[in-house]
Amino acid sequence: MRWSAAAVTALALFSANAVAQPAPVEAYGNLPAIADAAISPDGSKVALALFDSGRSGIVVHDLNQQRRVFQIGVGEDQQLRGVGWADDGRLTYVISRTFHPGQVLPVGYYYEGRPRRVDFERTGVIDLASERAELLTTDEDNPWRDRGAWLLAPIAGEPGFGRLIGRAPGDGASHSSVFSVNLANGRVRHTPPRGTNRDTIGFLLDQAGVPVIRSDSDERSNRWRVFIYDGEAPRLLIEGVSDGGAPPAFAGLLPDGRLIAYDSDGADNFTTLATMSRDDASRTLLFQRESADIDGAILDPWTRQVVGANWTAEESHQHFFEADLQAAREQLDALLPGHPARILSWSRDRRRFLVFAEIGLDGGGYYFFDRGEQRVQRLGMAYPGLAKHPQGERQSITYRARDGVRIPAYLTYPPGDQRRDLPLVLFVHGGPHSRDSFDFDYWAAFMASRGYAVLQPNFRGSSGYGRAWEEAGRRQWGGLMQTDVEDGVAALVRAGIVNPARVCIVGASYGGYAALAGATLTPERYACAASVAGLSDLNEFLRQRAAQAGDTSMIAEWWESSIGDRAEDRERVRAVSPVNLADRVRVPILLMHGTDDTVVPILQSRRMQDRLRDAGKEVRFVELRGDDHWLSDAATRVQMLRELEAFLAQHLGAAPATH
Repeated sequence: MRWSAAAVTALALFSANAVAQPAPVEAYGNLPAIADAAISPDGSKVALALFDSGRSGIVVHDLNQQRRVFQIGVGEDQQLRGVGWADDGRLTYVISRTFHPGQVLPVGYYYEGRPRRVDFERTGVIDLASERAELLTTDEDNPWRDRGAWLLAPIAGEPGFGRLIGRAPGDGASHSSVFSVNLANGRVRHTPPRGTNRDTIGFLLDQAGVPVIRSDSDERSNRWRVFIYDGEAPRLLIEGVSDGGAPPAFAGLLPDGRLIAYDSDGADNFTTLATMSRDDASRTLLFQRESADIDGAILDPWTRQVVGANWTAEESHQHFFEADLQAAREQLDALLPGHPARILSWSRDRRRFLVFAEIGLDGGGYYFFDRGEQRVQRLGMAYPGLAKHPQGERQSITYRARDGVRIPAYLTYPPGDQRRDLPLVLFVHGGPHSRDSFDFDYWAAFMASRGYAVLQPNFRGSSGYGRAWEEAGRRQWGGLMQTDVEDGVAALVRAGIVNPARVCIVGASYGGYAALAGATLTPERYACAASVAGLSDLNEFLRQRAAQAGDTSMIAEWWESSIGDRAEDRERVRAVSPVNLADRVRVPILLMHGTDDTVVPILQSRRMQDRLRDAGKEVRFVELRGDDHWLSDAATRVQMLRELEAFLAQHLGAAPATH
């Protein structure tokens, strides 16, 4: 199928002749210019959550009139996180506010240990006619205490109303409950479903806002219970005990009312979607994909019913269970051949769609797709500063580990034609039980633009490849997870792609640990190592997690299942903690860490710096002032990339680009 004229016009920018110079650091380090987008129920308007020069706001674009019809900014101390629609005349939005050390936290929260940065989220509603914005809260006296109540709207049969799932009232209450909210004035009324108690952690509501499922979990015993509501009365459907006390996860309801739960197959335990009986909790397979986990269910934006599934197999994929939506998906694929595209939302009549698509390493953009007119129109780019600058090429590969298992990975080449004897950045993802994907990665794209090949392995322990693959990495910090990433370098060296003397290992969070482990466990393999927010003392980290969240908390138990038991595995964990191995380092080390990191305390990097200096090793430590674990501030992202750029240039150099 041919491109329409509008589509060609919208996408012509990316076929223009590229200039010779790489994009500036800010083009990669700035936060995405569009954080989120949503199409209105009638399909006439699109709301965009925009970010520019440190400020964020909402813009509404009329698709019929092709003009901006509304805009509003958020407070200087707030960050816009998401945008949606409750109905044709009302926008919904999510903002966050950061409380920095020294500020008083909302009632019901307190600092665990020393004061640190804490982020709170709230949901709001904007009436387009009056341009009035209302921030919603479950407690008028303490408006930030619910810390991110989740808004469900629209509600079938109740126009102008929504439901909030948030923290129950009372200073000591920490469990979930349900609230009815008047979208016109923001007034909230507590409507707890029968049986709600201190162990309640979540609900599933139908499109009419009626509770269908309630999940409870006792963190002391790890026993969970799932209740189903027959009318108003809850009935125990299923119970059990699991690591951390996590109950089954529910995706939602099918249009015919069947419950949809996440399940696993009987082989390598790949995640699937299954229907669950309301009578006895028996499950029947609904949807699966060979050798891939289902990433999540696709929900209709107006009914919140399950209409499809997402999964990742090299690239991201979607399948819709309903014929008209699947036909739209196939039409979009024909209009954007070879470019990963994801349908985000659609109008009630399913004629107009909002799409996110990537073309090469352009960072991705938001597009409007009209089925009837068969046209795709660009609305805006997430990383507009990359336009007209040379970008590398991203490939999906596999390589053989030392035990013969093939490891999936992504390899990004620098711009130009050179494919031999390249300097390499081994870029290890965080988690560790997460994954890299084919989607744009601003770190990888940036490092490739500076002349380096970038390898991102999905080592055993990564998610997305079945439970058996993920479980293979449990308690393998410094072990199998480390050798899997090392074997990727060896494979590229054998292929002649990489120069073995010009390899740097880089990562953030768990990836930062892997970088320090590489520099201490196998120092002969690397020319340098860079750790951002990385762990160095694993036993101390486990102790801190237990002290902050509680010995029996889901958080503490999750980390022990990943790293090791604080008592039984103490010596093994100590032996793979880089802070104890500083004397083995042979290469320069770069440490960077946000001062307000609440996941991995900055003390982990400070102690590593002290041990390296005591051992007479070359180390540079950069404290990223006022930022968190995820580098949420553009200024510190740019600072981090500049430091990394200089470090790599000094110790690896860059291959000359050939155009």
